[in-house]
Amino acid sequence: MTRFAVSLVCLSLAISEAACADTVPAALPGSTAADTTGALAAQRDWWRAFATADTAYLQTHTAQDFSLTLSSGRAFDRAAMLEQAATHVNGGRLAMQWAEESVRVAAHPLAVATTRVTETDGSTSAAYRYLTVLERGGGIWRVAAAQSTRELVFTPRVSVDRSGPLGDFAGGYRTPRGLVLRVEVRGAALAMVEPSGAEIPLEAIGPGIFEFRQLSPSNGMVRMVFSRDASGRVASMTRLINGEATTFPRIP
Repeated sequence: MTRFAVSLVCLSLAISEAACADTVPAALPGSTAADTTGALAAQRDWWRAFATADTAYLQTHTAQDFSLTLSSGRAFDRAAMLEQAATHVNGGRLAMQWAEESVRVAAHPLAVATTRVTETDGSTSAAYRYLTVLERGGGIWRVAAAQSTRELVFTPRVSVDRSGPLGDFAGGYRTPRGLVLRVEVRGAALAMVEPSGAEIPLEAIGPGIFEFRQLSPSNGMVRMVFSRDASGRVASMTRLINGEATTFPRIP
């Protein structure tokens, strides 16, 4: 087991013990308020350096035994992270607004920091959750592991004038396993009725494009796209999940 793996085990045990205690301390013995403040500042500086191609800073403040996982699902070791950071040549125009920050010096010299960050580039913005594990050595904090998770935002809803008459989409659709999904009109929206009888509300976000009203616990954002044949009749429904498409033909 590597030094970093051992450290992560210690960190996990320390967090578990703190979670079970009646009173959760701000930091464990051996740490100070300065440690907490320094770790929080260090994680901010590291993420900004990554976004702005500041590879000199990253070289100094990244542990040798390092891993990074981004919202896209891509994972990087230290060398790959530095290569990726070097491509962020336009990062200087990025504004980063920090909120909901917390840090725990859980198993000295390790700390874990969490924060919510809104990244803005001109008129475009997106919110992320950052999780950063740092280790202290030689008087400075270095990032040993980091992860970003993008907050999903629902697409603005549109009127029936843009989506198309809701009745056009109603009907039965055959799944690859031979089951039937039914789509029914519910007021100003649609509902997809699963074979079990469970109903999932669908709201229009574009012409023939609908989105689940709630995030799926396992799949996040789910969209349904209806396609028409040459006559203009809706002929199929396609489910879009995490970049994968599954098409359900309409039952005549």
